Amino acid sequence: MALKTLIMFIVVTIITIVAAGISVTTAYKVHKIGFSDKAVIENFAENAKDVTEITVEKSNEKITIKRDGENWKILERQNYLASNQRVADLLLNISEIRYREAKTTNKTKYKRLHVEDVSDKNAKSALLSVKAKNRELVRLIVGKENADVVGPSNGGRYIRKPSDKQSWLVSGRLDVPNGVNSWVDPELLHVASNRIERVIVTQPSGQRMIVSRADKEKFEIDNIPDGGVVEYQSDINNMADGLDKLELEDVMARGKIEFIRNKTINTQIETIDGLIMNVRLIDVNDGNFWSAISAVAASSASEIVKKEVDKINKKVSNWVYQLPAHKYRYMSRQFSDVLKGPKSEKAK
Repeated sequence: MALKTLIMFIVVTIITIVAAGISVTTAYKVHKIGFSDKAVIENFAENAKDVTEITVEKSNEKITIKRDGENWKILERQNYLASNQRVADLLLNISEIRYREAKTTNKTKYKRLHVEDVSDKNAKSALLSVKAKNRELVRLIVGKENADVVGPSNGGRYIRKPSDKQSWLVSGRLDVPNGVNSWVDPELLHVASNRIERVIVTQPSGQRMIVSRADKEKFEIDNIPDGGVVEYQSDINNMADGLDKLELEDVMARGKIEFIRNKTINTQIETIDGLIMNVRLIDVNDGNFWSAISAVAASSASEIVKKEVDKINKKVSNWVYQLPAHKYRYMSRQFSDVLKGPKSEKAK
C-alpha cells in the first residue's frame, strides 16, 4: 500500500512539473512574440565609428556630447572635455541591447516604466539621440532599470521609440550617464589630507579661522577665541580633507558663476611641501556650492611641486566647479561651526 502511494505521488509530481514547464514556456513565447535576441538598433556596432553627436534630454536638462577629433566635448558646458571611456561604454551598451519582452502600449501606464515623453510634467524618462554626420542612428526613450533580466549582462531596461506606442523590456546594461559629472572623469583634484600643514578660512565678514597640524592625526585652531572649546575634534581634522579625492558635480566656464564679494569665502590650503591651494567658495541659491581654484608654489617648494602647480593651473584656470556639500563644509568652516564656547574671535 505504501509503495502504491509513493508511485502515485511521483506520477502526480511529474505531471505537475511538466504542466508548469509548459505554462511558463507558453507565457514566455507569448511575451517574446518573435523578437528573441533581436538587436534593438540593428548594425549599430558597424556604424558606431561614425557617431558625431550624442544628446540626452530630460524634463529639466539637456546634455549634448559632440565629437572633436579624438575627443568629446559637452556643448552646454562650454566644451568641457567629456570622458572618452564614458562615451565608448554607452556606444557599446547600445550595440548590445536586445528585445526581451513587449510591455504596455497604454500611454497612461508609461510612467510606471519611466518611458513617458520627456515633455510630460515630472517625467523621469530620458530621450537618447545618437547621430552620425548625415543621419540619426538612435532615438530612444530610456526608462527604468530592471535588474531581474536573465542573460549575459544580468540586467535590462525599459525603452520605447518615440514614434511607437509599444514599450519594451530589453536585455543589456543601457546605462545613460545622468548629469554632467557622469559624463566626465569625476576626480578633479587630489591633494592628500596627509600632506596638509595649514588651512586658513576667511569669511565674507573678514573673520578668519586658522587650523594647523598638531601631530600626525590631529589639527588645532591657532587663533581660537578666549574661552573657546572645540566641540568635535573631527570637525577640525577633516578641514584637511577638502581637496582629498575631490570630485566635481558640475562645471562651467569662468565668468558663468559670479563670486559676489560679500558672499564669497576664501580658503587657503597649504601643504607640508610648499603647495598652496587657493579656493574661492560661494553658495548659489542655497545649496549649490561653487568654487574657483588656483595653485601657487611657496618659495621653499621643490621643482616637483612647481610642476604640480603648473599642471593644476592648466587644468582648472578656465573653469569653476560645483562641489559636493561635504567638501564645501570642510573648506568653509568658521568658529560658530566648531566651538561650543564663546564665539568671539581672538585675532583676525
